[in-house]
Amino acid sequence: DPLDIAKRLDPKDPTPWFYDAIRKQSVNRPVEALEDLQRSIELNDNRAVYRSRLLLDEDLAARGATLARVYDEVGFRQRALIEGWQSLNVDPANHSAHRFLADSYAALPRHEIARVSELLQSQLLQPISISPVQPQLAESELFILDGSGPADPSMNEFNPLFVRDRFALLVSGTAGEQDTLGNELVQSGIWGPVSYSLGQYHNETDGFRKNNDLNRDIYNAFVQASFTPNTSAQIEYRFADTIKGDRDLRFLGDFLSDLRQERETQSVRLGFHHAFSSRSDLIASFIYKNVEDDLRDRPSPFLGINFALEENGYLGEVQHLFRTQSLNVISGFGHLIADIKDVGTFDDEESGGRLRTVDTLDVHHTNLYVYSQIHSFRRAIVTVGVSTDFFKGVSVDRDQVNPKLGVTYNPLPNTTLRAAIFRTLKRRLISDQTIEPTQVAGFNQFFDDGEGTDAWRYGVGIDQRFSPTLYGGTEVSKRDLEVPFLDTDRISGLTRKQEVDWNEYLARAYLYWTPHSWLAVSGEYQYERFDRSKKFAALTKEVNTHRLPFGIGLFHPSGLSARLKVTYIDQEGHFQPQGSLPSDPFVQADDQFWVVDAAVRYRLPHRLGFVTFEARNLFDERFRFQDTDPANPQIQPARSIFVRLTLAF
Repeated sequence: DPLDIAKRLDPKDPTPWFYDAIRKQSVNRPVEALEDLQRSIELNDNRAVYRSRLLLDEDLAARGATLARVYDEVGFRQRALIEGWQSLNVDPANHSAHRFLADSYAALPRHEIARVSELLQSQLLQPISISPVQPQLAESELFILDGSGPADPSMNEFNPLFVRDRFALLVSGTAGEQDTLGNELVQSGIWGPVSYSLGQYHNETDGFRKNNDLNRDIYNAFVQASFTPNTSAQIEYRFADTIKGDRDLRFLGDFLSDLRQERETQSVRLGFHHAFSSRSDLIASFIYKNVEDDLRDRPSPFLGINFALEENGYLGEVQHLFRTQSLNVISGFGHLIADIKDVGTFDDEESGGRLRTVDTLDVHHTNLYVYSQIHSFRRAIVTVGVSTDFFKGVSVDRDQVNPKLGVTYNPLPNTTLRAAIFRTLKRRLISDQTIEPTQVAGFNQFFDDGEGTDAWRYGVGIDQRFSPTLYGGTEVSKRDLEVPFLDTDRISGLTRKQEVDWNEYLARAYLYWTPHSWLAVSGEYQYERFDRSKKFAALTKEVNTHRLPFGIGLFHPSGLSARLKVTYIDQEGHFQPQGSLPSDPFVQADDQFWVVDAAVRYRLPHRLGFVTFEARNLFDERFRFQDTDPANPQIQPARSIFVRLTLAF
């Protein structure tokens, strides 16, 4: 093997270890690929003889992003996120690290803004690429059970190692229980300085109960042109149509049997990237989006309601990235304008009366920010930044200064300590996307909170690589939120803008082990607690959720893989049924249950694709659960078995 020969002839060169890791990943040997990538990172600085410090950092970021992807494949998601964050700390202009974080955030609750924003930054920074632009990736709130869609989001492992003029085709389809059907077709190509991608996505399901159905179609067209080696521009058009019932999973088991929603969106995105030098990049983004949303419900036998909303939004952003050996500076600004028209119709069939309301709203937002990643300290990266928001919204008008402080410290080569404190304002975004940095020292900034929410987050974490085969770590954080809402007086009918205090507590711990070259074992603990004011609790005053997922993965060089995941969940809280008033009593309830997921996958030869057979909630466990991220469900109280075929040409 030429790579083995290269390792023997120059054992201090990281290059053959890096390429051998990519080869092993492509032939279903991800655990061995982990070991080679770690060795490549350890040897990275040996190339200082003929590579500058800045170029060595770029190499390290690329190796870290690749290592993160392999971690993700073996089920070590927390380690994958750590490598992605560290890659961006070293090189914030690394498009691979941004893209990897976008893929990894897909499995974390309430990280949709971070996910689609990292994708946008990756696209703006990427060179001409054959990578297919999968239509569903830039869409938030898919309402699809995790993993049950037609294609896995991390499809760029099918890309060639070297870019050349050619055409590519990605085809994926899925079928399963609950009349679930889905397909995806993406045709992409490179021709000289131009690359393009045309995509179509469809997913439909009847769901696990009455009025739980979903039908979603997405189409997109993407073109990128490189005018010079340092300058490129891109344009993307997207169309999405969604028809659904009540997809929320609530602890009390209640649902809206007559709720129907149809949402149609069209958007155009323009992007620009110019590299002034190897140390300086400018990116710019402009997005226009039109939304038409129609919601109908019948909360009682005599009352019918309908809300028809139309929104036109414009968002422009510019960012500059500057990098040196000791300092990275990310600065930028953005401006948003949104025009909203909301027409409400209320039909009282008992009295024969009809009430019609029309609200016309203008939302404006301007933000400025600067983030500095200081590398001058020994074994530490300090992030110091500030952002400013000037926001005029539906439920609150607020001008706010947001300080940012984060520290990533390596007291030992295999030990990482992280801490952060920062403030954010949840603002309206077009397609939930922004090019402002989404994390500080590995702590996410942008949660899917209510618009206008003022939030402080405090967090600490430690991650340890005990040996080349054993990893562990933990993270705890708290969020203090001021949540605005509109309070309508039942007697006078007057509406007032008010705010309430909410608190969130988040904790995670993990232990990962690779005892054999084809075996990966994982154990995690996840804790989430919400404390909300009774004055505005949104039907959930308090909820405490403990999750303990345990997983095992087998990866055989023949291409066959198998996964088994067993999750214990303990949830307790105070809930109200749908239609309750804030003054109505809350019901205290709890449930404990096990969920078993299993999957078998075969990797087709010559990187042609995958065949996957997967079962979610294999033993059809019935349970009560309050989903804190209903737009991206991870579990459901019914078995779902499906098969998926993905082909890449």
